[in-house]
Amino acid sequence: MLADYAGYERRYHLAYVPLPGGDKAIREPWRIALAHLHRAGLAWELDLPPVKYASQMAANAGDPLDLLRHQIASGLNAPLTSSMGRLFDAVSSLLGIRHIANYEAQAAIELEALVDPDENGTYPLDIDQQVLDPSPMIESIIGDLRADLPIPIIAGRFHNAVAALLHQVCCEIRAEKGLNEIALSGGVWQNMTLLSKSVQLFQNDGFTVYLHRQVPANDGGIALGQAVIAMHKTIS
Repeated sequence: MLADYAGYERRYHLAYVPLPGGDKAIREPWRIALAHLHRAGLAWELDLPPVKYASQMAANAGDPLDLLRHQIASGLNAPLTSSMGRLFDAVSSLLGIRHIANYEAQAAIELEALVDPDENGTYPLDIDQQVLDPSPMIESIIGDLRADLPIPIIAGRFHNAVAALLHQVCCEIRAEKGLNEIALSGGVWQNMTLLSKSVQLFQNDGFTVYLHRQVPANDGGIALGQAVIAMHKTIS
């Protein structure tokens, strides 16, 4: 986003994917993983961890895969999301790390914990009309998974890809607007691996980067931001 205290402009966002089951999908990342596979045009094959997990559930409570197909096709109880956090959840499930989250961000936290810090590879993402499409990355991740590439390497490449993507779009905005200051805010920046990789890319390219120090990066900082904006509007 381009933003100041008076307003904002949304410049880039992830492509929308459905959340089959609504809020339930946040607690069950396998649902989001299947939604990303569907959007990428990839079949729900049994060798994929979230598909295998859902199929095993079928023995106890019908076929959840049929229900998800219907929800995705009809949009029934499947609101759209462009959340970066949900992408991390999906990749965690795709790699077989976490299909059910017992607390907030568990899937993303466990994905980060497995990152190989020495991995320098990355994955492709498409940018079309300011929409960031992770489908090529999902396809590449599945390819590496089926090639038995170690999970820490895949996790490292995923984090590298997100950092590189953010760097790319910020460079494009700077070239257009001449802005050189970046504020990294939002729950995803509690991921220290992504934060360190992104900050290094930004600083190496001459950006001024602002980070949270006294206020939480996630929802805990929203009220303060609202108060600052309200104060600005009152003064102006």
